[in-house]
Amino acid sequence: MQKIKINTFGEGIEVRHLVLDDDRYQQWSEIAARKNQKISDLLLDPFFFHQLKDPNVRSITDLNSKLISGILDRPKSQIEIWFNRHKVLKLKPNELFNEMLLFPLFQIEKDNIIKDKSLEKGFYVIQKTMGLLNSVQLKVDCRNLNLDDFTFSLSEFQDEQFLSQIMYQKKHFDFIKSDNVITYQTSLEIT
Repeated sequence: MQKIKINTFGEGIEVRHLVLDDDRYQQWSEIAARKNQKISDLLLDPFFFHQLKDPNVRSITDLNSKLISGILDRPKSQIEIWFNRHKVLKLKPNELFNEMLLFPLFQIEKDNIIKDKSLEKGFYVIQKTMGLLNSVQLKVDCRNLNLDDFTFSLSEFQDEQFLSQIMYQKKHFDFIKSDNVITYQTSLEIT
């Protein structure tokens, strides 16, 4: 078995869409009113979840949500593709986002899990991160790596395009690790 490993570095984005059930929404609205804040502000406060003392909800990641994340098209961002411990390709995201090419270099799919034009009801938490966004790998049976077998999924949120997923021969990669720091965080509620 051969291994394909992909590292994405640079600036990333994470958009999380939360829909709270009615009971939880009511309870959190009362807490927000006592604190003179909005629920969307409380979601960004890590001490809020500690003060809830709910063993099922210790952080925002424990809530039922739709999550989409990826690497933004920034000068410092890059993608490395390794095959059998050898770096095969190093590319910048702008090579994927460039729509003015006569012939596309890679297979590109538009993938909008969260529709930006008509946002659904609920809470949205948006984070921007910097560092090793993710490291993923996939075991394959082939001896040679074919770049045409890669599929890159592009998404868009608030007029920012980002690479959200990479597949090889329609197979998903397994997550290994990420090591990044949050540089920006905001939240909003759509009613």
